[in-house]
Amino acid sequence: MEYIIQENLFREEHYDLLHLSLERLGLKHTTVRVFPFIDKITDINLIPDDFPHVDDLPDYEPKDNKVFIFGSTKMSRIAKEREWYIGTLLNDNHDYEVYSQYYKDNLLNYDSDIVTLTSKINWKEDELKFIRPTLDTKAFTGALFTEIEFNEMIENYLHNYKSKAFNENTLIQIASPKNIYKEIRCWVVDGKIITASQYRLGSMFLLDHDVEQEALDYAQSMVDIFQLAEAFIIDVCLTENGWKIVECGNINVAGFYKSDIQKMLIAVEDKFN
Repeated sequence: MEYIIQENLFREEHYDLLHLSLERLGLKHTTVRVFPFIDKITDINLIPDDFPHVDDLPDYEPKDNKVFIFGSTKMSRIAKEREWYIGTLLNDNHDYEVYSQYYKDNLLNYDSDIVTLTSKINWKEDELKFIRPTLDTKAFTGALFTEIEFNEMIENYLHNYKSKAFNENTLIQIASPKNIYKEIRCWVVDGKIITASQYRLGSMFLLDHDVEQEALDYAQSMVDIFQLAEAFIIDVCLTENGWKIVECGNINVAGFYKSDIQKMLIAVEDKFN
């Protein structure tokens, strides 16, 4: 199986570690550039320093009949449209409206209201709301917003970045702010938690590969209820009400944090190759 990696997408140390892990395991891999504004993917080794125009560059064609990508949501979409196998594991389950039917109040933001991006939202004075897209499209990053911040973000994005993923009809979820003590990302392959990494402690972005068993056991119990795909990521957090699911996402586009990349790659190989 060939691994196709988008250049300069992940944090530098994670990008380097991914390449190193692939080389240590003797796995075929290609680094590609995904060009902005057009659906063009090209092997970086075929891009001359003085190429005249992007249209003159060759579109990447997989060297293997099985590929697995690590890249952006755009790269994932293109792989799906071009029917690369396996390509991306993105499917219709990568949607809060779908997986919330299974996880229910295990979800941190199960109190969410689902509306379109430009629906009228009732705000109280100085109120904060947590808002994110329901789909795993990375159309914008889920965050706490004031009314002014959210309206300015919408106006800016609709004016400058309007797309299939971000437009007036994009569905968003709106929830109340929550107190979170720590957040942990778990990598799931074939129904099992393979590796995990803490990525937040309180309000601090803090990476740690040493994850308590309680968190792993909780995440596994949620995976046992429902699996978005044969491989995916599930983020869990510790709150005053115990462990909850923050969100689930596409394994092909997820940040690595301090997870064991080599262990994850071995699990992917065992499952798909």
